[in-house]
Amino acid sequence: MITAEWVRDLRGSVGQMTSEFSAEPLSDRERAAWSAALSMADDLRALVSGTLTPETGLGQADFLVLTRLQAAPEYRLAGLKALAAKLEWSPSRLSHHLKRMKTRGLVELAYEADGQLIVNATDAAVRTMETAAVLHARAVRRFFLSEVTEDEREVVVELARRIRTQRAASTE
Repeated sequence: MITAEWVRDLRGSVGQMTSEFSAEPLSDRERAAWSAALSMADDLRALVSGTLTPETGLGQADFLVLTRLQAAPEYRLAGLKALAAKLEWSPSRLSHHLKRMKTRGLVELAYEADGQLIVNATDAAVRTMETAAVLHARAVRRFFLSEVTEDEREVVVELARRIRTQRAASTE
């Protein structure tokens, strides 16, 4: 079990790491840790999506797009590239997905005079998101938060922050 002491030790050891990493193949323990991290992320996405989709008809990608729109004034965002960046998707992927969402009545797409795309969630999507938000919160609590201690949550948040920092630094 991960304890508060373990978290403090982990934080203390971060500064001791070097930038040199072995070129050797991953050890069994390293491979198991990497595999577990990927599997956990996949399992959590599947469990949460499996709760949302049957009740709302929203797939994981739909929910992500509508969540970003929900955070915007009047469920409206301007600019394909800006929305794609918020989702960490390519503009091409987002464009194709928005067309599918439009066909299903979840978004309206319009262009301003300067050619900038405007994405609006439909009234039906807004109503669906009211239900989806409740289901999402319940699923996250059921499948993730109920399985971890407060200390483990801190570790996950800290680890995610460090990895995000590395990713940001690698794209500069």
